[in-house]
Amino acid sequence: MKMIVADDEYYARKALIKKISSINPEIEITGDFENGKQVLAYLREHPQGADVLITDVRMPEMDGLELTETLSKTDLKLDIIIVSGYTEFEYAKKAIAFGVRDYLIKPVNKEELQAALEKIEIRHRKYEEELNRVVQHQMIRRTVQYLSIEEILRNGEWTEEFLNPVFKKYQGREYRMTIIQADRQIIPTEQDKLERDLTEFAQEHCGSWFYFNRYQEYVLILFSGQGESSSFMENLNTFLLKKNAGWNLKLSAGTSGSYSQVPQLKKAYQEAVYAINQRLIDGWVNVYEFAGEFKPQNLLSKEKEVILREAIENQKAADANALILGLIKQCRDSYTLYITIIGIFNLLYRIYCKSDSIEETENEHGYLLFSFRSDLYNFKYLKEVNQYVENIVNLMCMEQGEKKYHYIIKEILDYIEKNYQCNISLGELAEHKYFMNSSYLSRLFKNEVGQTFSKYLMQFRIKKAASLLESNILKINDIAALAGYNDVSHFIQYFKKMYGCTPEEYRALQTNAN
Repeated sequence: MKMIVADDEYYARKALIKKISSINPEIEITGDFENGKQVLAYLREHPQGADVLITDVRMPEMDGLELTETLSKTDLKLDIIIVSGYTEFEYAKKAIAFGVRDYLIKPVNKEELQAALEKIEIRHRKYEEELNRVVQHQMIRRTVQYLSIEEILRNGEWTEEFLNPVFKKYQGREYRMTIIQADRQIIPTEQDKLERDLTEFAQEHCGSWFYFNRYQEYVLILFSGQGESSSFMENLNTFLLKKNAGWNLKLSAGTSGSYSQVPQLKKAYQEAVYAINQRLIDGWVNVYEFAGEFKPQNLLSKEKEVILREAIENQKAADANALILGLIKQCRDSYTLYITIIGIFNLLYRIYCKSDSIEETENEHGYLLFSFRSDLYNFKYLKEVNQYVENIVNLMCMEQGEKKYHYIIKEILDYIEKNYQCNISLGELAEHKYFMNSSYLSRLFKNEVGQTFSKYLMQFRIKKAASLLESNILKINDIAALAGYNDVSHFIQYFKKMYGCTPEEYRALQTNAN
Protein backbone atom coordinates (compact mmCIF):
# COMPACT_ATOMS: atom_id res chain seq x y z
CA MET A 1 0.00 0.00 0.00
CA LYS A 2 1.41 3.40 -1.06
CA MET A 3 0.66 6.42 1.10
CA ILE A 4 1.25 10.18 1.16
CA VAL A 5 1.03 12.46 4.23
CA ALA A 6 0.13 16.17 4.30
CA ASP A 7 0.63 18.39 7.37
CA ASP A 8 2.14 21.87 7.56
CA GLU A 9 3.79 21.07 10.94
CA TYR A 10 7.08 19.38 10.08
CA TYR A 11 7.58 17.44 13.34
CA ALA A 12 3.95 16.40 13.53
CA ARG A 13 4.19 15.10 9.92
CA LYS A 14 7.38 13.12 10.62
CA ALA A 15 5.92 11.71 13.85
CA LEU A 16 2.84 10.53 11.98
CA ILE A 17 5.01 8.85 9.32
CA LYS A 18 7.00 7.09 12.05
CA LYS A 19 3.78 5.90 13.68
CA ILE A 20 2.47 4.55 10.36
CA SER A 21 5.73 2.63 9.75
CA SER A 22 5.58 1.10 13.22
CA ILE A 23 2.01 -0.07 12.61
CA ASN A 24 2.82 -1.60 9.21
CA PRO A 25 6.42 -1.56 7.90
CA GLU A 26 5.20 -2.72 4.46
CA ILE A 27 3.36 0.57 3.85
CA GLU A 28 5.40 2.69 1.45
CA ILE A 29 5.41 6.44 2.15
CA THR A 30 5.81 7.88 -1.34
CA GLY A 31 5.68 11.55 -0.30
CA ASP A 32 5.05 14.04 2.53
CA PHE A 33 3.86 17.61 1.89
CA GLU A 34 3.13 20.90 3.65
CA ASN A 35 -0.14 21.79 1.88
CA GLY A 36 -2.84 20.66 -0.49
CA LYS A 37 -1.36 22.31 -3.58
CA GLN A 38 1.82 20.25 -3.23
CA VAL A 39 -0.27 17.08 -2.93
CA LEU A 40 -2.23 17.90 -6.13
CA ALA A 41 0.96 18.72 -8.04
CA TYR A 42 2.46 15.37 -7.00
CA LEU A 43 -0.66 13.39 -7.94
CA ARG A 44 -0.89 15.09 -11.34
CA GLU A 45 2.63 13.88 -12.11
CA HIS A 46 2.18 10.51 -10.38
CA PRO A 47 -1.50 9.48 -10.72
CA GLN A 48 -0.59 5.98 -9.46
CA GLY A 49 1.69 7.36 -6.75
CA ALA A 50 -0.61 6.74 -3.79
CA ASP A 51 -3.42 4.51 -2.57
CA VAL A 52 -4.04 6.44 0.65
CA LEU A 53 -3.79 10.10 1.70
CA ILE A 54 -3.61 11.20 5.34
CA THR A 55 -4.07 14.94 5.54
CA ASP A 56 -4.39 17.56 8.24
CA VAL A 57 -7.38 19.92 8.00
CA ARG A 58 -5.62 23.21 8.77
CA MET A 59 -2.88 23.93 6.19
CA PRO A 60 -1.82 27.10 4.31
CA GLU A 61 -2.68 27.81 0.63
CA MET A 62 -5.03 24.79 0.40
CA ASP A 63 -6.41 23.09 3.51
CA GLY A 64 -7.39 19.46 3.92
CA LEU A 65 -11.11 19.90 3.22
CA GLU A 66 -10.48 21.91 0.05
CA LEU A 67 -7.95 19.29 -1.06
CA THR A 68 -10.45 16.50 -0.34
CA GLU A 69 -13.19 18.29 -2.27
CA THR A 70 -10.89 18.79 -5.27
CA LEU A 71 -9.79 15.15 -5.25
CA SER A 72 -13.41 13.96 -5.06
CA LYS A 73 -13.98 15.50 -8.51
CA THR A 74 -11.09 13.57 -10.12
CA ASP A 75 -10.82 9.98 -11.34
CA LEU A 76 -8.13 9.15 -8.80
CA LYS A 77 -8.86 6.03 -6.72
CA LEU A 78 -7.65 7.35 -3.38
CA ASP A 79 -8.70 6.55 0.20
CA ILE A 80 -8.47 9.63 2.43
CA ILE A 81 -8.09 9.95 6.22
CA ILE A 82 -8.62 13.42 7.71
CA VAL A 83 -6.63 14.45 10.81
CA SER A 84 -7.61 17.52 12.84
CA GLY A 85 -7.05 19.13 16.20
CA TYR A 86 -10.64 20.32 16.14
CA THR A 87 -13.60 18.26 17.23
CA GLU A 88 -16.28 20.30 15.48
CA PHE A 89 -18.89 18.07 13.86
CA GLU A 90 -18.99 20.27 10.74
CA TYR A 91 -15.49 19.16 9.77
CA ALA A 92 -16.42 15.50 10.02
CA LYS A 93 -19.68 16.05 8.11
CA LYS A 94 -17.93 17.85 5.23
CA ALA A 95 -15.20 15.21 5.13
CA ILE A 96 -17.76 12.40 4.87
CA ALA A 97 -19.56 14.27 2.06
CA PHE A 98 -16.30 14.26 0.07
CA GLY A 99 -15.85 10.50 0.51
CA VAL A 100 -13.33 10.52 3.36
CA ARG A 101 -12.78 7.05 4.85
CA ASP A 102 -11.98 8.12 8.43
CA TYR A 103 -11.72 11.20 10.64
CA LEU A 104 -9.07 11.16 13.41
CA ILE A 105 -8.53 13.69 16.18
CA LYS A 106 -5.07 15.06 17.09
CA PRO A 107 -2.99 13.84 18.74
CA VAL A 108 -3.54 10.72 16.66
CA ASN A 109 -4.04 7.62 18.79
CA LYS A 110 -1.96 4.70 17.49
CA GLU A 111 -4.76 2.15 18.01
CA GLU A 112 -7.29 4.36 16.18
CA LEU A 113 -4.86 4.91 13.32
CA GLN A 114 -4.17 1.19 13.12
CA ALA A 115 -7.90 0.45 13.04
CA ALA A 116 -8.41 3.01 10.24
CA LEU A 117 -5.54 1.56 8.17
CA GLU A 118 -6.77 -2.00 8.67
CA LYS A 119 -10.24 -1.06 7.43
CA ILE A 120 -8.70 0.42 4.29
CA GLU A 121 -6.44 -2.60 3.81
CA ILE A 122 -9.40 -4.98 4.11
CA ARG A 123 -11.33 -2.88 1.60
CA HIS A 124 -8.36 -2.90 -0.81
CA ARG A 125 -8.01 -6.67 -0.47
CA LYS A 126 -11.71 -7.22 -1.20
CA TYR A 127 -11.52 -4.84 -4.15
CA GLU A 128 -8.48 -6.66 -5.59
CA GLU A 129 -10.15 -10.04 -5.10
CA GLU A 130 -13.29 -8.82 -6.85
CA LEU A 131 -11.22 -7.23 -9.62
CA ASN A 132 -9.28 -10.48 -10.12
CA ARG A 133 -12.56 -12.40 -10.17
CA VAL A 134 -14.01 -10.06 -12.79
CA VAL A 135 -10.84 -10.18 -14.91
CA GLN A 136 -10.75 -13.99 -14.70
CA HIS A 137 -14.44 -14.14 -15.59
CA GLN A 138 -13.92 -11.89 -18.62
CA MET A 139 -10.89 -13.92 -19.70
CA ILE A 140 -12.90 -17.13 -19.48
CA ARG A 141 -15.73 -15.56 -21.52
CA ARG A 142 -13.27 -14.42 -24.21
CA THR A 143 -11.66 -17.86 -24.35
CA VAL A 144 -14.87 -19.90 -24.33
CA GLN A 145 -16.34 -18.01 -27.29
CA TYR A 146 -13.82 -19.75 -29.60
CA LEU A 147 -14.83 -23.21 -28.36
CA SER A 148 -18.04 -25.26 -28.44
CA ILE A 149 -19.87 -27.46 -25.95
CA GLU A 150 -18.62 -30.61 -27.72
CA GLU A 151 -14.99 -29.44 -27.61
CA ILE A 152 -15.20 -28.51 -23.95
CA LEU A 153 -16.68 -31.92 -23.08
CA ARG A 154 -13.93 -33.74 -25.00
CA ASN A 155 -11.26 -32.10 -22.83
CA GLY A 156 -11.26 -32.98 -19.11
CA GLU A 157 -9.34 -29.85 -18.08
CA TRP A 158 -11.74 -27.54 -19.93
CA THR A 159 -14.75 -29.32 -18.48
CA GLU A 160 -13.29 -28.84 -15.00
CA GLU A 161 -12.48 -25.18 -15.72
CA PHE A 162 -15.64 -24.02 -17.48
CA LEU A 163 -18.52 -26.38 -16.68
CA ASN A 164 -17.95 -28.13 -13.36
CA PRO A 165 -18.17 -24.92 -11.26
CA VAL A 166 -21.74 -24.44 -12.51
CA PHE A 167 -22.71 -28.04 -11.75
CA LYS A 168 -21.06 -28.04 -8.32
CA LYS A 169 -23.11 -25.01 -7.35
CA TYR A 170 -26.39 -26.75 -8.26
CA GLN A 171 -25.36 -30.32 -7.52
CA GLY A 172 -28.12 -32.91 -7.75
CA ARG A 173 -30.59 -30.68 -9.60
CA GLU A 174 -31.86 -31.30 -13.11
CA TYR A 175 -30.96 -28.86 -15.86
CA ARG A 176 -32.16 -27.88 -19.31
CA MET A 177 -30.05 -26.40 -22.06
CA THR A 178 -31.35 -23.46 -24.07
CA ILE A 179 -29.90 -21.94 -27.24
CA ILE A 180 -30.74 -18.34 -28.14
CA GLN A 181 -29.96 -16.93 -31.59
CA ALA A 182 -30.67 -13.65 -33.38
CA ASP A 183 -31.70 -13.40 -37.02
CA ARG A 184 -28.89 -10.97 -37.73
CA GLN A 185 -25.53 -9.80 -36.41
CA ILE A 186 -26.03 -8.07 -33.06
CA ILE A 187 -24.26 -4.71 -32.73
CA PRO A 188 -21.96 -4.26 -29.66
CA THR A 189 -24.33 -1.97 -27.70
CA GLU A 190 -27.19 -4.44 -28.17
CA GLN A 191 -24.92 -7.33 -27.25
CA ASP A 192 -23.80 -5.69 -24.00
CA LYS A 193 -27.42 -5.05 -23.00
CA LEU A 194 -28.52 -8.55 -24.01
CA GLU A 195 -25.71 -10.16 -22.01
CA ARG A 196 -26.55 -8.13 -18.90
CA ASP A 197 -30.17 -9.27 -19.21
CA LEU A 198 -29.09 -12.86 -19.85
CA THR A 199 -26.99 -12.78 -16.69
CA GLU A 200 -29.99 -11.59 -14.71
CA PHE A 201 -32.26 -14.21 -16.33
CA ALA A 202 -29.72 -16.99 -15.67
CA GLN A 203 -29.41 -15.98 -12.02
CA GLU A 204 -33.19 -16.00 -11.60
CA HIS A 205 -33.33 -19.54 -13.03
CA CYS A 206 -30.24 -20.86 -11.24
CA GLY A 207 -27.66 -21.25 -13.98
CA SER A 208 -25.14 -19.68 -16.31
CA TRP A 209 -24.69 -18.80 -19.98
CA PHE A 210 -21.91 -19.07 -22.55
CA TYR A 211 -21.41 -17.34 -25.89
CA PHE A 212 -19.95 -19.32 -28.81
CA ASN A 213 -18.88 -17.10 -31.66
CA ARG A 214 -18.84 -19.63 -34.50
CA TYR A 215 -22.61 -19.88 -34.59
CA GLN A 216 -23.28 -16.61 -32.76
CA GLU A 217 -25.23 -18.58 -30.19
CA TYR A 218 -25.94 -18.04 -26.52
CA VAL A 219 -26.05 -21.36 -24.66
CA LEU A 220 -27.78 -21.33 -21.28
CA ILE A 221 -27.54 -24.13 -18.71
CA LEU A 222 -30.41 -23.58 -16.29
CA PHE A 223 -31.25 -25.63 -13.21
CA SER A 224 -34.91 -25.71 -12.21
CA GLY A 225 -36.82 -27.39 -9.41
CA GLN A 226 -39.66 -29.85 -9.83
CA GLY A 227 -42.85 -28.48 -11.33
CA GLU A 228 -41.09 -25.42 -12.79
CA SER A 229 -41.05 -26.58 -16.42
CA SER A 230 -44.15 -24.69 -17.58
CA SER A 231 -43.24 -21.49 -15.72
CA PHE A 232 -39.69 -21.67 -17.12
CA MET A 233 -41.01 -21.83 -20.71
CA GLU A 234 -43.38 -18.94 -20.01
CA ASN A 235 -40.58 -16.85 -18.50
CA LEU A 236 -38.27 -17.61 -21.42
CA ASN A 237 -40.97 -16.63 -23.89
CA THR A 238 -41.63 -13.38 -21.97
CA PHE A 239 -37.88 -12.66 -21.96
CA LEU A 240 -37.66 -13.05 -25.77
CA LEU A 241 -40.78 -10.96 -26.40
CA LYS A 242 -39.33 -8.09 -24.34
CA LYS A 243 -36.03 -8.26 -26.22
CA ASN A 244 -37.75 -8.35 -29.61
CA ALA A 245 -40.06 -5.47 -28.68
CA GLY A 246 -37.17 -3.19 -27.77
CA TRP A 247 -34.92 -3.79 -30.80
CA ASN A 248 -35.12 -4.16 -34.54
CA LEU A 249 -34.02 -7.79 -34.42
CA LYS A 250 -35.63 -11.16 -33.83
CA LEU A 251 -34.63 -13.75 -31.25
CA SER A 252 -35.57 -17.40 -31.07
CA ALA A 253 -34.78 -20.09 -28.52
CA GLY A 254 -34.60 -23.87 -28.54
CA THR A 255 -34.58 -25.82 -25.31
CA SER A 256 -33.70 -29.44 -24.54
CA GLY A 257 -35.24 -32.06 -22.29
CA SER A 258 -34.18 -32.38 -18.65
CA TYR A 259 -30.86 -33.97 -17.62
CA SER A 260 -28.70 -34.15 -14.51
CA GLN A 261 -25.11 -35.12 -15.51
CA VAL A 262 -22.30 -33.15 -17.20
CA PRO A 263 -21.64 -35.78 -19.94
CA GLN A 264 -25.31 -35.48 -21.00
CA LEU A 265 -24.66 -31.89 -22.07
CA LYS A 266 -23.75 -33.05 -25.58
CA LYS A 267 -27.13 -34.72 -26.02
CA ALA A 268 -28.90 -31.73 -24.46
CA TYR A 269 -27.12 -29.43 -26.92
CA GLN A 270 -28.16 -31.56 -29.91
CA GLU A 271 -31.76 -31.46 -28.70
CA ALA A 272 -31.65 -27.68 -28.33
CA VAL A 273 -30.28 -27.39 -31.90
CA TYR A 274 -33.00 -29.68 -33.25
CA ALA A 275 -35.60 -27.60 -31.41
CA ILE A 276 -34.42 -24.14 -32.57
CA ASN A 277 -34.16 -25.29 -36.20
CA GLN A 278 -37.96 -25.34 -36.20
CA ARG A 279 -37.75 -21.54 -36.66
CA LEU A 280 -37.10 -22.28 -40.36
CA ILE A 281 -40.63 -23.67 -40.57
CA ASP A 282 -42.63 -21.70 -37.99
CA GLY A 283 -40.70 -18.42 -37.90
CA TRP A 284 -38.82 -16.34 -35.34
CA VAL A 285 -39.74 -14.81 -31.95
CA ASN A 286 -40.64 -18.22 -30.58
CA VAL A 287 -39.43 -20.66 -27.95
CA TYR A 288 -39.16 -24.18 -29.37
CA GLU A 289 -39.09 -27.16 -27.03
CA PHE A 290 -37.46 -30.43 -28.07
CA ALA A 291 -40.02 -33.04 -29.10
CA GLY A 292 -39.01 -36.34 -27.51
CA GLU A 293 -40.50 -38.46 -30.27
CA PHE A 294 -40.60 -37.52 -33.93
CA LYS A 295 -40.95 -39.44 -37.18
CA PRO A 296 -39.23 -37.53 -39.99
CA GLN A 297 -39.84 -38.66 -43.55
CA ASN A 298 -38.09 -38.15 -46.84
CA LEU A 299 -40.64 -36.40 -49.06
CA LEU A 300 -38.50 -37.18 -52.11
CA SER A 301 -40.37 -40.33 -53.23
CA LYS A 302 -39.00 -42.74 -55.84
CA GLU A 303 -41.35 -41.28 -58.44
CA LYS A 304 -40.25 -37.70 -57.76
CA GLU A 305 -36.63 -38.83 -57.66
CA VAL A 306 -36.99 -40.10 -61.24
CA ILE A 307 -38.55 -36.78 -62.34
CA LEU A 308 -35.80 -34.75 -60.60
CA ARG A 309 -33.05 -36.89 -62.12
CA GLU A 310 -34.46 -36.46 -65.64
CA ALA A 311 -34.81 -32.68 -65.18
CA ILE A 312 -31.18 -32.32 -64.08
CA GLU A 313 -29.78 -34.67 -66.72
CA ASN A 314 -31.72 -32.73 -69.37
CA GLN A 315 -30.42 -29.44 -67.88
CA LYS A 316 -33.92 -28.21 -67.03
CA ALA A 317 -32.98 -26.29 -63.88
CA ALA A 318 -36.31 -24.44 -63.63
CA ASP A 319 -38.26 -27.72 -63.54
CA ALA A 320 -35.85 -29.27 -61.03
CA ASN A 321 -35.99 -26.23 -58.73
CA ALA A 322 -39.79 -26.05 -58.93
CA LEU A 323 -40.02 -29.67 -57.78
CA ILE A 324 -37.56 -29.10 -54.93
CA LEU A 325 -39.32 -25.91 -53.82
CA GLY A 326 -42.60 -27.83 -53.69
CA LEU A 327 -41.01 -30.54 -51.52
CA ILE A 328 -39.53 -28.01 -49.09
CA LYS A 329 -42.87 -26.22 -48.77
CA GLN A 330 -44.48 -29.50 -47.68
CA CYS A 331 -42.08 -29.90 -44.73
CA ARG A 332 -43.88 -29.31 -41.44
CA ASP A 333 -40.91 -29.89 -39.13
CA SER A 334 -37.17 -29.32 -39.33
CA TYR A 335 -36.43 -33.06 -39.08
CA THR A 336 -38.39 -33.80 -42.26
CA LEU A 337 -36.74 -30.79 -43.92
CA TYR A 338 -33.30 -32.16 -43.11
CA ILE A 339 -34.07 -35.72 -44.26
CA THR A 340 -35.62 -34.42 -47.51
CA ILE A 341 -32.62 -32.21 -48.33
CA ILE A 342 -30.26 -35.09 -47.59
CA GLY A 343 -32.29 -37.23 -50.02
CA ILE A 344 -31.94 -34.52 -52.69
CA PHE A 345 -28.18 -34.23 -52.08
CA ASN A 346 -27.69 -37.98 -52.25
CA LEU A 347 -29.39 -37.99 -55.63
CA LEU A 348 -27.28 -35.06 -56.85
CA TYR A 349 -24.13 -36.88 -55.81
CA ARG A 350 -25.11 -40.04 -57.69
CA ILE A 351 -25.81 -37.96 -60.80
CA TYR A 352 -22.47 -36.17 -60.37
CA CYS A 353 -20.57 -39.46 -60.05
CA LYS A 354 -22.19 -40.79 -63.20
CA SER A 355 -21.57 -37.64 -65.28
CA ASP A 356 -17.94 -37.31 -64.21
CA SER A 357 -17.15 -41.05 -64.21
CA ILE A 358 -16.33 -40.95 -60.52
CA GLU A 359 -16.56 -44.29 -58.74
CA GLU A 360 -19.48 -44.12 -56.32
CA THR A 361 -18.66 -45.61 -52.92
CA GLU A 362 -21.05 -47.60 -50.79
CA ASN A 363 -21.61 -44.71 -48.40
CA GLU A 364 -23.87 -41.93 -49.55
CA HIS A 365 -22.27 -38.50 -49.46
CA GLY A 366 -25.20 -36.12 -49.20
CA TYR A 367 -24.63 -35.73 -45.49
CA LEU A 368 -20.86 -35.23 -45.74
CA LEU A 369 -20.86 -31.44 -45.84
CA PHE A 370 -24.49 -30.73 -45.09
CA SER A 371 -25.44 -31.50 -41.52
CA PHE A 372 -28.18 -30.68 -39.07
CA ARG A 373 -25.52 -29.24 -36.76
CA SER A 374 -23.83 -26.92 -39.22
CA ASP A 375 -25.47 -26.10 -42.53
CA LEU A 376 -29.14 -26.34 -41.55
CA TYR A 377 -28.49 -24.62 -38.21
CA ASN A 378 -26.60 -21.87 -40.03
CA PHE A 379 -29.60 -20.82 -42.11
CA LYS A 380 -31.82 -18.12 -40.63
CA TYR A 381 -34.79 -18.39 -43.00
CA LEU A 382 -36.30 -21.10 -45.21
CA LYS A 383 -35.82 -18.94 -48.32
CA GLU A 384 -32.05 -19.19 -47.71
CA VAL A 385 -32.32 -22.99 -47.75
CA ASN A 386 -34.26 -22.80 -51.02
CA GLN A 387 -31.62 -20.53 -52.56
CA TYR A 388 -28.79 -22.77 -51.38
CA VAL A 389 -30.24 -25.91 -52.99
CA GLU A 390 -31.27 -23.95 -56.09
CA ASN A 391 -27.70 -22.73 -56.60
CA ILE A 392 -26.38 -26.29 -56.46
CA VAL A 393 -28.97 -27.47 -58.97
CA ASN A 394 -28.12 -24.56 -61.30
CA LEU A 395 -24.45 -25.51 -61.12
CA MET A 396 -25.21 -29.09 -62.06
CA CYS A 397 -27.40 -27.97 -64.93
CA MET A 398 -24.62 -25.61 -66.11
CA GLU A 399 -27.14 -22.82 -66.77
CA GLN A 400 -24.85 -20.15 -65.38
CA GLY A 401 -22.16 -20.77 -67.95
CA GLU A 402 -18.88 -19.04 -67.17
CA LYS A 403 -20.28 -16.62 -64.58
CA LYS A 404 -18.27 -16.06 -61.46
CA TYR A 405 -19.98 -17.83 -58.56
CA HIS A 406 -19.57 -15.14 -55.92
CA TYR A 407 -22.08 -16.81 -53.62
CA ILE A 408 -20.00 -20.03 -53.56
CA ILE A 409 -16.90 -18.19 -52.36
CA LYS A 410 -18.98 -16.42 -49.73
CA GLU A 411 -20.30 -19.78 -48.57
CA ILE A 412 -16.79 -21.27 -48.48
CA LEU A 413 -15.53 -18.36 -46.35
CA ASP A 414 -18.47 -18.87 -44.01
CA TYR A 415 -17.76 -22.61 -43.95
CA ILE A 416 -14.13 -21.92 -42.95
CA GLU A 417 -15.34 -19.59 -40.18
CA LYS A 418 -17.37 -22.40 -38.62
CA ASN A 419 -15.19 -25.42 -39.41
CA TYR A 420 -11.58 -24.16 -39.47
CA GLN A 421 -10.65 -26.60 -36.70
CA CYS A 422 -11.55 -29.55 -38.93
CA ASN A 423 -9.57 -31.09 -41.77
CA ILE A 424 -10.93 -28.93 -44.62
CA SER A 425 -10.11 -29.73 -48.22
CA LEU A 426 -11.08 -27.60 -51.22
CA GLY A 427 -11.21 -30.80 -53.27
CA GLU A 428 -13.84 -32.29 -50.95
CA LEU A 429 -15.81 -29.05 -50.97
CA ALA A 430 -15.75 -29.05 -54.78
CA GLU A 431 -16.70 -32.71 -55.13
CA HIS A 432 -19.20 -33.26 -52.32
CA LYS A 433 -20.67 -29.83 -51.65
CA TYR A 434 -20.74 -27.96 -54.96
CA PHE A 435 -20.45 -30.83 -57.48
CA MET A 436 -17.92 -29.01 -59.64
CA ASN A 437 -14.36 -29.36 -60.87
CA SER A 438 -11.87 -28.81 -58.02
CA SER A 439 -9.31 -27.03 -60.27
CA TYR A 440 -11.96 -24.58 -61.42
CA LEU A 441 -13.08 -23.92 -57.82
CA SER A 442 -9.45 -23.36 -56.82
CA ARG A 443 -8.98 -20.72 -59.56
CA LEU A 444 -12.33 -19.16 -58.67
CA PHE A 445 -11.33 -18.87 -55.02
CA LYS A 446 -7.98 -17.24 -55.81
CA ASN A 447 -9.57 -14.76 -58.24
CA GLU A 448 -12.22 -13.71 -55.71
CA VAL A 449 -10.14 -13.71 -52.50
CA GLY A 450 -6.72 -12.78 -53.88
CA GLN A 451 -4.86 -15.76 -52.42
CA THR A 452 -4.97 -19.53 -52.55
CA PHE A 453 -7.38 -21.53 -50.41
CA SER A 454 -4.59 -23.15 -48.39
CA LYS A 455 -2.90 -19.82 -47.61
CA TYR A 456 -6.19 -18.20 -46.61
CA LEU A 457 -7.06 -21.14 -44.35
CA MET A 458 -3.60 -21.09 -42.73
CA GLN A 459 -3.79 -17.35 -41.99
CA PHE A 460 -7.34 -17.64 -40.69
CA ARG A 461 -6.34 -20.44 -38.30
CA ILE A 462 -3.28 -18.59 -37.01
CA LYS A 463 -5.31 -15.41 -36.36
CA LYS A 464 -7.80 -17.45 -34.34
CA ALA A 465 -4.92 -18.97 -32.40
CA ALA A 466 -3.52 -15.50 -31.69
CA SER A 467 -6.87 -14.50 -30.16
CA LEU A 468 -6.76 -17.53 -27.86
CA LEU A 469 -3.18 -16.73 -26.83
CA GLU A 470 -4.32 -13.43 -25.33
CA SER A 471 -5.38 -15.35 -22.21
CA ASN A 472 -3.36 -17.84 -20.16
CA ILE A 473 -6.20 -20.32 -19.75
CA LEU A 474 -5.39 -22.77 -22.58
CA LYS A 475 -2.11 -24.58 -23.21
CA ILE A 476 -0.17 -24.05 -26.44
CA ASN A 477 -0.82 -27.59 -27.70
CA ASP A 478 -4.57 -27.15 -26.96
CA ILE A 479 -4.61 -23.93 -28.96
CA ALA A 480 -2.77 -25.65 -31.82
CA ALA A 481 -5.44 -28.37 -31.90
CA LEU A 482 -8.24 -25.80 -31.75
CA ALA A 483 -6.69 -23.99 -34.70
CA GLY A 484 -6.72 -27.22 -36.73
CA TYR A 485 -3.10 -28.32 -36.25
CA ASN A 486 -2.42 -31.81 -34.91
CA ASP A 487 1.32 -31.21 -35.20
CA VAL A 488 2.38 -28.54 -32.68
CA SER A 489 5.75 -27.99 -34.39
CA HIS A 490 3.99 -27.10 -37.66
CA PHE A 491 1.70 -24.75 -35.76
CA ILE A 492 4.67 -22.97 -34.14
CA GLN A 493 6.42 -22.76 -37.51
CA TYR A 494 3.40 -21.16 -39.25
CA PHE A 495 2.75 -18.85 -36.30
CA LYS A 496 6.34 -17.57 -36.27
CA LYS A 497 6.21 -17.05 -40.02
CA MET A 498 3.09 -14.87 -39.68
CA TYR A 499 3.83 -12.97 -36.42
CA GLY A 500 7.62 -13.07 -36.24
CA CYS A 501 7.66 -14.76 -32.83
CA THR A 502 6.69 -18.05 -31.22
CA PRO A 503 3.26 -18.52 -29.62
CA GLU A 504 4.87 -18.42 -26.15
CA GLU A 505 6.61 -15.12 -26.96
CA TYR A 506 3.38 -13.69 -28.38
CA ARG A 507 1.46 -14.66 -25.24
CA ALA A 508 4.12 -13.05 -23.03
CA LEU A 509 3.92 -9.82 -25.05
CA GLN A 510 0.12 -9.74 -24.76
CA THR A 511 0.24 -10.45 -21.02
CA ASN A 512 2.73 -7.63 -20.43
CA ALA A 513 0.66 -5.25 -22.58
CA ASN A 514 -2.40 -5.92 -20.42
